Amino acid sequence: MGSKAYAAGDLERRAERLALDESTRLKPNDWSSLEIRMLDLSPLGFRGSCEARLQPGGAITLEIPGLGGVEAQVEWQRGNQFGARFFSEIDLERCGWALGEQGHPLAQLLVQRAQARAAGRGGAEAQIRRRILEELPIRKGNLNV
Repeated sequence: MGSKAYAAGDLERRAERLALDESTRLKPNDWSSLEIRMLDLSPLGFRGSCEARLQPGGAITLEIPGLGGVEAQVEWQRGNQFGARFFSEIDLERCGWALGEQGHPLAQLLVQRAQARAAGRGGAEAQIRRRILEELPIRKGNLNV
C-alpha cells in the first residue's frame, strides 16, 4: 500500500477503508480512556461508536494494534457514531487488524466493494473494482492456459 497523494477536501472519500468490528481504547484526554467499537479504518482516519459525547475538534489518541497510540482529531459525531482524522497518515499494512484478516484477498475486495456500494461511496467502489480486476488470474488478451 504505501503513501498516496490525495486532493485536498477529498481525503476520506478516496482513501481505502478497512471495515471492522473490533473494540479498542480511546483516550479523549491525558487522564481517562474509554472502550469504543471500531467500524472502519483508513490511512487518514476512522469511524467508531461509543456511548460518550466527544467534542468535534478535540484531540484524541486511539490504540491500534501494531501501531500503538495514534493521535487524531474528532471531526463529527451523530448519535453514538463518530469520525476522526489522523494528524499523520498511518500505514494499514502495519495495523494488527489488517494483518489479522482471514480469507482470500479477492473475496475481501468483493466484500469491501459491496460495502462501498451499499454506503453510496461510488468513488471508493470504482477504486475497489479496479483492484478486483487486477487480482483476477485471467486478463484481457492474456490467456494463461
